[in-house]
Amino acid sequence: MAQIPKLDNAPINISPFRDQSRKELVNILNTIRGKKTLYLDPKLSGSLALILQTSLLKEHGVENLGHLSTNPIQSDCKNVLYLVRPQINLMKLISAQIQQDVRQNYQREYTVIFVPRRTVVCEKILQEEKVHSMVKIVEYPLYLIPVDEDVLSFELELAYKECQVDGDTSSLWHVAKAIHKLQSAFGVIPNVRVKGKAATIVADILSRMQLEQPVVSSNAGIPEIDTLILLDRHVDMVTPMCSQLTYEGLLDEFLHINNGAIELDASIMGAQEEGKKAKVPLNSSDKLYREIRDLNFGVVGQVLRQKATTMRQDYTEVTTTSQTVSELKDFVKKLSSLPEMTRHTHLAQHLSTFTTKPTFLGQLSIEQTLVEGQSYDICFEYIEEMIHKQEPFLSVLRLLVLFSITNGGLPKKHFDYLRRELLHSYGFEHMATLINLEKSGLFKKQDSKSNWVTVKRGLNLVVEDVDDANPNDIAYVFSGYAPLSIRLVQHALRAGWRSIEEIVRLLPGPHSERKQSLQSQEEAPASNDIGVVDGRRLLVLVVFIGGVTFAEISALRFLSAQEGMTYDLIIGTTKIINGSSLLETLIDVLP
Repeated sequence: MAQIPKLDNAPINISPFRDQSRKELVNILNTIRGKKTLYLDPKLSGSLALILQTSLLKEHGVENLGHLSTNPIQSDCKNVLYLVRPQINLMKLISAQIQQDVRQNYQREYTVIFVPRRTVVCEKILQEEKVHSMVKIVEYPLYLIPVDEDVLSFELELAYKECQVDGDTSSLWHVAKAIHKLQSAFGVIPNVRVKGKAATIVADILSRMQLEQPVVSSNAGIPEIDTLILLDRHVDMVTPMCSQLTYEGLLDEFLHINNGAIELDASIMGAQEEGKKAKVPLNSSDKLYREIRDLNFGVVGQVLRQKATTMRQDYTEVTTTSQTVSELKDFVKKLSSLPEMTRHTHLAQHLSTFTTKPTFLGQLSIEQTLVEGQSYDICFEYIEEMIHKQEPFLSVLRLLVLFSITNGGLPKKHFDYLRRELLHSYGFEHMATLINLEKSGLFKKQDSKSNWVTVKRGLNLVVEDVDDANPNDIAYVFSGYAPLSIRLVQHALRAGWRSIEEIVRLLPGPHSERKQSLQSQEEAPASNDIGVVDGRRLLVLVVFIGGVTFAEISALRFLSAQEGMTYDLIIGTTKIINGSSLLETLIDVLP
């Protein structure tokens, strides 16, 4: 199965975006004659894998392909291309390679391809390193990538850290640009609902873009996307800190899904070779994965067993009775799903080795206690013990952040104590990491009474007696906790946020409901009616600024599939994240 997902069943035609991105890169390659060496920013290789096959690069003159590193250029090609994000550290790596060539008297032509656009800061670094005059600079406007039929990623993994810690909002311009590109294809989105500081900035930039570069609406003026919901990740940092319990969420937690694929030891997938790696694509092109990815993991084993039993019965029937050609053909069709069954049986079995560990079950229990806003002393002692045992640093940080947020910060005495113990256990080089957590408000001193319990009750975030096998609420994705972010979306879809105005105000950042039109972008109350218009299901675009988890994506799919719901959902995000990958961007180790 290919890593590039089929987009045949997407609620909106997003294939042209992928086709255009592929074409634009090919055009850039074709402007440079002859054989080429292409060095990729390591963080971009996964993104490119969702757009094109490596063979396409070779067809257009790329003879050598590798990741940009501290090593010198290892190629005889005259043309060297760098496909990179505008990051200062990458400019220094490029400069070092070119300077090495100069010292060795190599004559080459260098091209730096910035994704999605060049920045003044990066060009200044190239000038300071005295290589700017030696490079040709090109922009590759890759603003959005279809990760699956209903998920678009803007591939801005540092967006949360840049906004919350560095005060750098340049990623928000990229988000607005991506949405503007969608509007250019599908028409101006009439209803916009916004929550959070970063979301408000994106909405304002989007308004300015529409004034400066008006979208010419297609389809006789009827927009294909009816509503845009912009959510700042900072509004809900509880959800990503909780352990996801859907099949897809757990695969990400333990095996790290990277741009629609996981890489693991081939032996786990039943191969005989020791030490060999296997890459397993995970997207809706795999019919079985499409069926089970959003289920609570506790149900997945049962589903796989039922399917295996059915296949066994079919096999017995075929081998013991005479069959018509048509019946045999149907059986062979069923057999074609055998590789999928084998793949997910191996993966589910491997996941169960993690989910049955006492440490994981203990962590789930304490997460539930924290979300319920109970037993402060028990939670404090549990985290203290984790620090003293030197449990994995990210696991400790996730619980610590959850503890801090649900309590509105920690009393000064406890804050100072846990901070000191962390540095003693994990090293004083993590001082900068703790400063980043404090700056972003994720681990802080208590400055006012926590409003978490009020929010929890007002939005019914903790649901008793959730039936994971036959769920009737989004809380099944965390076995009892309904993601705050998705509750906000749920209310926005039903009747807007006016009915929960008091609760929404307790959450970080401003909120607004706006109207967009071709004529003006003035703020106006949005319609509260989202449903069917002229017999068609309306489409809602939900954009997460700072990242979204697979569990939240599952919850949104669950909402859209409910009986009586009259809208389809498509999800946009700066990056698909989990609590660990998000906190990794805040880790800053001092030398």
